[in-house]
Amino acid sequence: MKNISKIVPLLICLLWLGCEVPAVPTKYSEYEPILADRSILNTITFNEAKPIINTGKIYSYQNYILINELDKGYHVIDNSDPATPKNIGFLSILASREVVIRNGILYSNSSNDLISLDISDINHPKVISRTENVFPIQEPPDNLPLDPDYVANNRPANTVIIEWRRRK
Repeated sequence: MKNISKIVPLLICLLWLGCEVPAVPTKYSEYEPILADRSILNTITFNEAKPIINTGKIYSYQNYILINELDKGYHVIDNSDPATPKNIGFLSILASREVVIRNGILYSNSSNDLISLDISDINHPKVISRTENVFPIQEPPDNLPLDPDYVANNRPANTVIIEWRRRK
């Protein structure tokens, strides 16, 4: 009888290991990355003001307010008279969502790179430096795994994600 009490758990384990548990289908992201050649990230310009459409974070610096247009850049608002703020321009930085300004230097992400700009004359920003691959690759907005067709290994060389689009 003692031997049976040792064999039963062993048989249960063997039966359990021999059974296949059905795989739960992976739910992939509803978004696909919009890719661009890495060289496009070097195009940083200050343009005329444009409508604010898809906002991200807001940053205050001196008499300015910067409003992130997700993955496009920053609306620059002159707030020297808070009763009548003026949208004076748009600082185009592709694939940007984060910004910090210290001592006249604007630091922002541009895809997974870190850029620094001299904005002592905000109408004429000057690129000081770009450090590539500082930040992790941006995840899709729904934070679900990417369809295998879109993972990094299946993308063309020298491309970066500049934004996300809902798959059709």
